[in-house]
Amino acid sequence: SLHTPQKFQARMASSRDDISGGGADGTDKKKKARVAVVGCGGWTQGWHLPNLSHRNDVDVIALVDPSSDAPGVGGCTPSLCVSMKELCERHGVSRRYRSVEELLSSDDELKLDGVLVAVPHRHHSSVGEAVLKAGKHLLMEKPMTADVDEARSLYELSKDGRGHGRRLAFLLNNTANWQPGTIAAYDAVSSGRIGAIRHVNCILAAPLGWLFEGEEHSSWNKVEESGNGTMKGNGFGWGQFSHSFAWIFKVTGLTPSSVFAKSTKSETTGADLFDAAIITCTNGCTISASGVGTCPDGGFKVVGNWIFGTGGMLSYCGLAGSDNVQAVDDDDDGADSNERSAARNRMELWTNDGEHEYGPPVEFEHLDQDGAGPGSLDAWIRACRGEDYFEGAGAVVGLKAVGAIDAMYRSFESGKEETVRGCEDLCE
Repeated sequence: SLHTPQKFQARMASSRDDISGGGADGTDKKKKARVAVVGCGGWTQGWHLPNLSHRNDVDVIALVDPSSDAPGVGGCTPSLCVSMKELCERHGVSRRYRSVEELLSSDDELKLDGVLVAVPHRHHSSVGEAVLKAGKHLLMEKPMTADVDEARSLYELSKDGRGHGRRLAFLLNNTANWQPGTIAAYDAVSSGRIGAIRHVNCILAAPLGWLFEGEEHSSWNKVEESGNGTMKGNGFGWGQFSHSFAWIFKVTGLTPSSVFAKSTKSETTGADLFDAAIITCTNGCTISASGVGTCPDGGFKVVGNWIFGTGGMLSYCGLAGSDNVQAVDDDDDGADSNERSAARNRMELWTNDGEHEYGPPVEFEHLDQDGAGPGSLDAWIRACRGEDYFEGAGAVVGLKAVGAIDAMYRSFESGKEETVRGCEDLCE
């Protein structure tokens, strides 16, 4: 196979090893990372904090949210939210702040290594800037921002923000980019197994009509002013295509240069629900991207990524749910049809000389609430502890995704092909 379990487990040793001794920057690897979480809505309460609580290499020192009684209003899962008082008690956190500025002003006492940011899109820039300038390792929810100029500023800051005696990690929580199958695909493409990339075809279909058409989820379907710029639209593009584009730009290394796109919008909220985009890249490669924001809820998303090169092609396609691609025996009476289908979905590679190889299972977003969290969380904690880590999605991938989505929204409105801004010097 392309990556046997031994091979990709070795590559992913960065995920779960107990490494002792000193880190590359002199940090004691035995120490626990000291971190804070900014933004305590549904995703933090339902995923980030439970995942962190299952780890023995990190201490959550502080929680930050402007709301005391109703964090997460307007977000994706407000029903999961409890008050900040109850949340702190639940996770044994004694320090609570109302803003990132208040948090960082107390750092002489807190001595933070890193900050996890899970705030609405429009606040990513201001909060991320404060964290990076303070010299803290940053894990940011996707998308990087919802404004190109803001994304470019964070990218520049991440390049220049090395004056703190160590290399700062700036990671995005595109959890699919740390899955073993994604790393196998990245390895195959970057090593030239399928030659020069000429075309990419992708589809992402998600049963999220409730999110993009629900008035109570305004952060996901309404255009909102950001700190220094304005969102060009809101809906499936920022909410879901940010997953697909981050995956594509990481695996292929392509850089988008222009976008022509069409969309069908929700009659209720005006959010884009069905998107079709043709992206031209700086090397002439084309990407055909289809997005579906509402479909039958079978407990999964439809993920289809095909990469075509001069020497072969690669497929990463399947029904992706909460890491639902466990090995299922054909005679397992307890497995339903979706589990059986998902178990057969694996990365595949074909070459022009007749080779056909299978890789790891197709997994996309990491949604397990009970375990130690996704590879993105693990990489960030490893950075906080001075250990090596795999950068599945960083500032370059994030900026490319923001640039492509921004151009897509502008094309929706103009009816014309639009130039991608902010990525001109990121060519392959």
